Amino acid sequence: KQNDNIEHYYVINKESNDYKRLKSEREKILIFGSIKLKIYSLYAEAILATHKNVISFLGFPKQSRSYFKDLFNPEIICIQHGLTMQAIAQHQNRLEDNTKLYMCASKYEIDNLSKDIYGYDPESLKLVGLARFDGLINNDKRQIFIAPTWRKNAANTKTRMGNTREYTEEFKKTDYFKIFNGIINNKKLIECAKDNNYKIVFLLHPVITAQYDDFDKNDYVNVITVNSGISYETLLTESSLMVTDYSGIQYDFAYMRKKLIYFHPDELPAQYEDGGIDYETMGFGPICHNTTELIDMLCDSMKNECKIDEKYVKRADDFFKFSDHNNCKRIYDTVKKYLDERK
Repeated sequence: KQNDNIEHYYVINKESNDYKRLKSEREKILIFGSIKLKIYSLYAEAILATHKNVISFLGFPKQSRSYFKDLFNPEIICIQHGLTMQAIAQHQNRLEDNTKLYMCASKYEIDNLSKDIYGYDPESLKLVGLARFDGLINNDKRQIFIAPTWRKNAANTKTRMGNTREYTEEFKKTDYFKIFNGIINNKKLIECAKDNNYKIVFLLHPVITAQYDDFDKNDYVNVITVNSGISYETLLTESSLMVTDYSGIQYDFAYMRKKLIYFHPDELPAQYEDGGIDYETMGFGPICHNTTELIDMLCDSMKNECKIDEKYVKRADDFFKFSDHNNCKRIYDTVKKYLDERK
């Protein structure tokens, strides 16, 4: 939105809920899969990307790339959709997209990305914060937020770029479904939330949105998907406590210095190896290893107004370089300085 004589465009799928919002705000947008997007991509000086495999997110199918590969040469700048704290060099290697700048929020993230296998030089890793943190202003509304990440063995993996993952019958047979379906229907948890005046929200990861109907519903727990229209930012800012396993939104919650509980049952190992965080010594909250332990800790937390322990506040203070809401400006200034120096 800066008035800087630079043309800015936002790429979005026309089927996305946010498409209507961005259009109503009169933002300059380019539609995923459109000819216009492809042409503008070839003229772009820089592309700020949240995911790897940038060419696919611009709508170019693999079979056509040989016809334009030598014409596609923007500066690729990674602004991330979450912190890079796992061992995921197979996805975030510099050569994947010939990434020139990588925006980071923590010294520990830079330590992780500085490993030889990622291929970045120190000058390309910028400690400026993540744009998504700018809207994280605490607005506590006595809400327990349960938000696990997904697992490859519990989701439909046969999906084309730009399409929502389809329903799979196998999902209901997985430990993932059985464990989380049991938690959101646990009578002790529900009664405790009622007694202490807390709401409970269970958010399905976008990858398993199609499995919404599999979960047993009750009158107290609100099971939602990204299609419900509510924003992640609203869920995060209005929640008093969050339960997650390995989801990247743990960092958003820690950024606000709010109570967080990790749920790491043996039946659901992480999808990626830890690359830069040891949950026992660096995590932003206690770890539960089974459902009974989790329910007991949740009930104790609600009885104690979901207060965060001071040691986890100190860990967050050590982890994040910034705790303000100026991340977008730092990213913008860093990108502009880089492009000006290139010229």
